[in-house]
Amino acid sequence: MPLIDLTLRPNRSLDRRHARWLIIGVGGVFLLGGLRFLVVGAWPVIPFMVIDVALLWWALRASYRSGRAYEAVRLDEVSLTVRKVSHMGRERRFRLEPYWAKAQLERLSTDENRLSVASRGVSVTVGQCLSPAEREAVHAVIVDGLARWRQSPSTSLIV
Repeated sequence: MPLIDLTLRPNRSLDRRHARWLIIGVGGVFLLGGLRFLVVGAWPVIPFMVIDVALLWWALRASYRSGRAYEAVRLDEVSLTVRKVSHMGRERRFRLEPYWAKAQLERLSTDENRLSVASRGVSVTVGQCLSPAEREAVHAVIVDGLARWRQSPSTSLIV
């Protein structure tokens, strides 16, 4: 049973169903505006309105595609594993020795930070897709998990 089993995903403020309604709403407003431009004789504006709606759809689709990326942090009896899976499914896996592992939360400015896990010269940045407050919470979970791992009876024999 793992001591830590986290899956970190990028935040999306608009789910797919609401994005669909947003595109339909913007398209409807542009349709009404386009009819007005057509009546006034400014019909060359209509293709640009269609392009705007298509670009909005494309941007939201690209945003949701990039949201398929995730990071998995797992601490078990043997190792601390960080898996980074890109939105295209490409995976990078880092195995760290938990006895030597250390979670570091670096303050970059008053409202920005960077979380990394390091062990024996290998450092892996974790939670880049999270907000600074979420990175602080993940840092606390990793620090607590590593402390519990070091105190568990099964790992005290290793030392």
